[in-house]
Amino acid sequence: MLGMRRFAPSSSTSLYVYARETVGYALMIGGRVHCPASGPGTIAPLPVHSEMLGGTGQLESTVSDEAVLAAARRLRIIPGIASRTRTGGSATAITDLLRVARAGNQQAKELLAERARVLGGAVALLRDLLNPDEVVVGGQAFTEYPEAMEQVEAAFTAGSVLAPRDIRVTVFGNRVQEAGAGIVSLSGLYADPLGALRRSGALDARLQDTAPEALA
Repeated sequence: MLGMRRFAPSSSTSLYVYARETVGYALMIGGRVHCPASGPGTIAPLPVHSEMLGGTGQLESTVSDEAVLAAARRLRIIPGIASRTRTGGSATAITDLLRVARAGNQQAKELLAERARVLGGAVALLRDLLNPDEVVVGGQAFTEYPEAMEQVEAAFTAGSVLAPRDIRVTVFGNRVQEAGAGIVSLSGLYADPLGALRRSGALDARLQDTAPEALA
């Protein structure tokens, strides 16, 4: 599954949680991503609360990039952040916010730490519900500001009622979207290599080439 290093021999279930402009999750069971017949579930409406971030009381509307930028505009952390968001996209504005936080702006640091706290609590809720053997997080909400991973882990530990378990950050870092596209495009080949070769016609051609030799 996306973001994993190597599965321990005893690992049978793994939970992956993604957060950036949207939030999502995937559950791997026995080496395969669980895909319900009716379609994947969603964690966007998970109940959360943050006075600093605002939102509608749901996870995605509270921790998404746009939600964080809306809070930054409201708190006047970065002059001109509203116009930059409209013209250059939220990615540019988030970069500005991270830069200001790393320069020592206390409000910016507290805002990003609050996002991390909410995310950590949400991951704890999912972990307690699904109880996977491994927990991996990814997406720029986690990877672009690693300084806040301490808050993610603290909220995760405080929020989970099960035995302690570590959180692992995806090895793809900020390239998780590119990696995800590659994994999706190759998933059919990995799941059924012979079937994929048959569908492409490559296996039939190979069998035709080797048939005379096999009969000789």
